[in-house]
Amino acid sequence: MNFTFVAFNYQSADIEAEERNYLGHHVGLAKNLPGIRQYYTGRTLEHRGEKPTHFRHALLMFDNVDASSKAMQTPAWPAIIADTQAHLKDLRTSIFDGEVIVPFENREPGQKCFVMAAEFNLDKAYLEAAEKRYREHHTGIARRLPGLRSYMIGKLGAGADRYRIAILAFDSVEAFKDAYRSPIGAELIKDEEATIRDARVYRLDARVEI
Repeated sequence: MNFTFVAFNYQSADIEAEERNYLGHHVGLAKNLPGIRQYYTGRTLEHRGEKPTHFRHALLMFDNVDASSKAMQTPAWPAIIADTQAHLKDLRTSIFDGEVIVPFENREPGQKCFVMAAEFNLDKAYLEAAEKRYREHHTGIARRLPGLRSYMIGKLGAGADRYRIAILAFDSVEAFKDAYRSPIGAELIKDEEATIRDARVYRLDARVEI
């Protein structure tokens, strides 16, 4: 699949008005993009008292880069660009190819969820071995987390300051915390310490749009 992961702030200090426009108008425009398969939006949560640099994130998924490119050549795209220029700022966009390890089955538009997205490196000195361990061992642990609703991974590619990204979804932040408190969560944390480098994590109070 081809993913677009966007972080942004609002142009105006009137957050309530900007949220009404974003959720009531902008999201509707994006949902009309032909070929879009999944779409999530979420407010970025504070973590350990640290205020996030971006107010919201959005994640859009297409079958492949060709489907994504074709969507941006349709009449729906100029309207999205115009609304973006009028209402959003500080955009940070990552476009990458990835795969779905655990599909989000039976999801419904408007469904609330908690999303954790982690951008990270692997051991560059032993990248081939680290990649093999990540794909064959680490993801095997993560997919067994209790309460995990969705799990996607990808390589961020040229220009990014991290090598990989992983996106996990749970029904709630409480379900996420319970998963990491479980024996499998403890095993995953231990393997993260051995496998993951330079992690940058985003926690989202999210909603399923598609």
